[in-house]
Amino acid sequence: MRPDKRSYRPIEDYALIGNGFGSALVARDGSIDWCCLTRFDAPPVFSRLLDRIRGGFFQIVPEEPHEVSRAYLPSTNILETTFKTSGGTAKLTDFMLMPHDGSPRPLLVRLVSGLAGEIALRAVYRPHAGFAQTFPPLAVDGEKVSAPGCPAFLSDTPFAEKDGAACARLHVHEGSEHVFCLFDEDASEISCPSASELLQHARTRWSDWVQDANYAGPLEQELIRSALVLKALTYQPTGAMVAAPTTSLPEVVGGVRNWDYRFCWLRDSCLAFYALKKFGYVAEAGDFFSFINDIAHRREVSLKPLYPVDGVADMHEKVVDHFEGWQGSAPVRVGNKASEQHQIDTYGQVLDLMYMHVRLGGALDDKTKITGTCLADHVAREWRKPDNGLWEPRLEPKRYLHAAIMNWAALDRAIALFGEKREWCEARTAIEKDIKTEGVHPEHGYLTQAFGEDAVDASVLVAPMVGFPVDHDVFARTVDTVIEQLARGPLVYRYLNDDGLPGHEGTFLLCAFWLVDALAWLDRGEEAARRFEDLRKLANDVGLYPEEIAEDGRFLGNFPQAFSHLGFLHSALVLDLYREGGPEALRGTYADRTLRETRHRQAPRIGGNDGGAAEMRR
Repeated sequence: MRPDKRSYRPIEDYALIGNGFGSALVARDGSIDWCCLTRFDAPPVFSRLLDRIRGGFFQIVPEEPHEVSRAYLPSTNILETTFKTSGGTAKLTDFMLMPHDGSPRPLLVRLVSGLAGEIALRAVYRPHAGFAQTFPPLAVDGEKVSAPGCPAFLSDTPFAEKDGAACARLHVHEGSEHVFCLFDEDASEISCPSASELLQHARTRWSDWVQDANYAGPLEQELIRSALVLKALTYQPTGAMVAAPTTSLPEVVGGVRNWDYRFCWLRDSCLAFYALKKFGYVAEAGDFFSFINDIAHRREVSLKPLYPVDGVADMHEKVVDHFEGWQGSAPVRVGNKASEQHQIDTYGQVLDLMYMHVRLGGALDDKTKITGTCLADHVAREWRKPDNGLWEPRLEPKRYLHAAIMNWAALDRAIALFGEKREWCEARTAIEKDIKTEGVHPEHGYLTQAFGEDAVDASVLVAPMVGFPVDHDVFARTVDTVIEQLARGPLVYRYLNDDGLPGHEGTFLLCAFWLVDALAWLDRGEEAARRFEDLRKLANDVGLYPEEIAEDGRFLGNFPQAFSHLGFLHSALVLDLYREGGPEALRGTYADRTLRETRHRQAPRIGGNDGGAAEMRR
């Protein structure tokens, strides 16, 4: 018997915790339904998010009817969930810690604290070894629980085995505490650590990291929340930022558009670098640049659109047949076949990143200069050839305008960085001519999705944001056409034409933020600000954005989505710059706008104490 779809928690009911290695999603009902403990793309230990029967989970929840409220501790990724019953109130605090050299340290901690009265809660711990066919047998020894292929579990509360799970009943009163820890190692000889010390340790690290931010303004806390999401999605050992911490959350309920997003897409690079630099996170920006640069060195010119967090692991896509998927949305996938696609816009993203790095005070070593030159030579040779496009449709390759725009950007940045090589200059001129003639709809005068076609695609909205010299009137018609055909209120679809896959998808949040940026560039500031304010309201109760949103407001796609939070950050900064300098302040590249921001706004730092921030940047 299959579970009712209503038994699944809505995606918007989840909140993210993480430690820069792995991550977990905690639902409003106190259940951790997704967790990759040691690395974002590791096999999950909790997976009920993708199958309510076969997936593992760890739930702590009151036994009687209750009210729920939750929030992150300010300037942290520490989640507090408060349960209130007729007899009492208790708080559940969830957080993750980085691995520690030396004495064992738990990677995930749950702390239950009594706030008022008395309240009875139940704790159910049922881990699962990756996507195995069956649950592993549990060895329950009082406060310690172990299972093959699963983390070690330690608590200050005795558990007992019941129906294949480790269960406990907690009687919590004002001032009492119970702690639960997961270790990625044998915990048989370890005593339960002090929860208060662990909590203070985590809180200090997050808050000290936030103090490096240098943004000040009315949206400070919301933008800091997005920056914290990006930090939590960044793999500490390499600096790679994953698109999302989950796999296979669907773009439409019951459909097949379910992908593994636990990897780093190169096209996220400039937005990520821009946001990190703008917020003062110089070390993180440098680590991210190094990761992308190392990838480019190793691959020379044959770049993939995405990479695993270590840059080398296998991303072969396979299907987990025995998992039903969130609300029955199969298949559940591990790995991503898009890594095998040819997406030539990636070269423009990498060269744009190199250019921004230099413009903001960095330097390129000789090896990087050689790599950049090879990338530009490749674009100059290959730009006329079709590719798979940034949206990764399952169609035959074609010549997409977004790819052409990024090819132009690739050569433009190479010329600025390495000199006016004849082949680059000729190709850049030819690309611009092609876009302005063959890329404009002959009857309606808007930029099309692909050369010689009629379809509209929101990706062309990035043209002025990457410095392409788009005609003002053509771009205005493009924006109006996007609004007319793809917009639904503040939301925007990527496209609505056939992409080789059955069914459809939700609106794409990044595109909605791109539309905000485009309207500001056109000096339609009031319209841009209105759309931005409407989009702000769509975050969930703890400030997180998904990849997509259905027209009825439900969250869709992998969650939380780095691209969506990057789009939110970028649009907020664009509107700040527009209010201070008008549309002229938005001309040029990401680097140009960052330099203008420095001149327009000498923002005070939110704080100056480095504290434990260095270890967070490790």
